[in-house]
Amino acid sequence: MQLRNTWTCILLAAFLVACSTTPGDAAYRAGESEAAADLYKQGADQGDALAALKLGLMISERQISGSKYGNKTMWYIRACELGTDAGCHNSGNSYEYGEDGLTKDYNKAREFYQKAAEMGFMQSQYNLGTLYSNQYFNDDTEGLKWLVLAEKKAADCATIPLCQWVVEDQPGHRKKLMSRMSAEQIKKSNQLANGSITIDYLASLR
Repeated sequence: MQLRNTWTCILLAAFLVACSTTPGDAAYRAGESEAAADLYKQGADQGDALAALKLGLMISERQISGSKYGNKTMWYIRACELGTDAGCHNSGNSYEYGEDGLTKDYNKAREFYQKAAEMGFMQSQYNLGTLYSNQYFNDDTEGLKWLVLAEKKAADCATIPLCQWVVEDQPGHRKKLMSRMSAEQIKKSNQLANGSITIDYLASLR
């Protein structure tokens, strides 16, 4: 089991409970889905990352017609290109599970998950680790590193069910990886997790 984008309705609600920050939010809260979507699309076309993400989330939740606005993944990818971690994560989900008519592509899934993971996005860190745990890629040290990073991130919000689930790792991905690793490999994974993410992400911004 991995963290699929079924949590997106929670994310959309979280974006919209606060004061309006993206043109379209007020219309959405007023129940005017089409008007909100039109404004989100306009914003996305003009380079607003959150507008692109919100449009994708609305399509995902079937609040608006994909035939009119396009499929959710195209907007997730756009949001990712514009710099949102959730957009990258949801794009990874689409490629991992072959959604929106896409062929399953674990390389593309890893590429998108890694973008979000390097921004510190817990869900992508976890899913990235599971790709290695499930042996779609052969690097257990790298896989455990991402699961350790996800656990560290989740520990900061452990009272939230999603974070608690990551900490507990009920599917047992950490155990699965560690059962295949030597003590030295496990040590290396923890060393990599204790600082590499910040350095890599900061370097990517230069």
